[in-house]
Amino acid sequence: MKHPLVSIICTCYNHGEFIKGALDSVRNQSYGPIELIIIDNGSKDNSVEVIRNWVKYNEDQKLRTIFHFPSINYCKAFNQGLQKANGKYIIDLSGDDLLLLDHVKTAVETLENGHAGVYFSNAYLEGEKSGSSEVFYPVNEEGRLLKEVISGDIYIHVVQKHFLCAPTMVFKAEILKKEGGYDQELSYEDFDILVRLARKYGFVFNGNIGVKKRILKTSFSAKQYSIKNSVMLPSTLKVCRKIQAMNKSLKENEALQFRVMFETKHALASANFDTAAEFLNLAQEIGVFGFRYHLFRLWEKVRLDLSSIYRILIS
Repeated sequence: MKHPLVSIICTCYNHGEFIKGALDSVRNQSYGPIELIIIDNGSKDNSVEVIRNWVKYNEDQKLRTIFHFPSINYCKAFNQGLQKANGKYIIDLSGDDLLLLDHVKTAVETLENGHAGVYFSNAYLEGEKSGSSEVFYPVNEEGRLLKEVISGDIYIHVVQKHFLCAPTMVFKAEILKKEGGYDQELSYEDFDILVRLARKYGFVFNGNIGVKKRILKTSFSAKQYSIKNSVMLPSTLKVCRKIQAMNKSLKENEALQFRVMFETKHALASANFDTAAEFLNLAQEIGVFGFRYHLFRLWEKVRLDLSSIYRILIS
């Protein structure tokens, strides 16, 4: 097999405790050639010092660095790295995650032997407590998946429910660049890029556990439903509006209806009432009615703040 260049864009923000491990996991891959683009997005801890020190002792690696201060929009920062990337394939690596030994090798082999535009795999999810690791797609004692994971045309599935582990994705650079990279008008990237790419391109799954994803209270993704002040929910609403325009069938519209009501519930439960009202307007436009819709309308109208029991409400 030919070995095409893979570009790994590693973005760091206050990941001083983890960034060396992330960079080492790139250096230790069983695959080559790899181009590493390191972006520090305005870290306020010792991340920059750790990165500079790592670069100094890894000058034999094919790498570039970008340092921002202050921070800029994450999607914009990633796109800067994407513009500099020369690889046939692109990996978006967070500074607090790890690539396992054969992740790049398995992804390239899978993509080279098929026609998909995006690869994804299984992952370890590691909590902050020692020994709190679990697997994203559950497996049995022999390591076999308990349920089949859908590949190919996954558009309806990602519209209805975000069912794949985004940090495991490996993109064909050509299509990611053709689609303009990440949407810089959004506060986060994965839901949007998933639906935009799934609308046009096939996804391929491999059961290999390729990434160790850290689940941290301080991570940006943990703030999706921040009480009363979520910066991510308005972006989710924008993506749902995009999906409304992209949908072509009744089943796709039904998937969007499910997603919109799911996000409305979380917006109400977290007391993000203005965004909840916008979600309800969208729900009405796409034909959502019935008891649950009217209950949510009443909840939004009276703005009953139950955010203190948010976890109970969404369980």
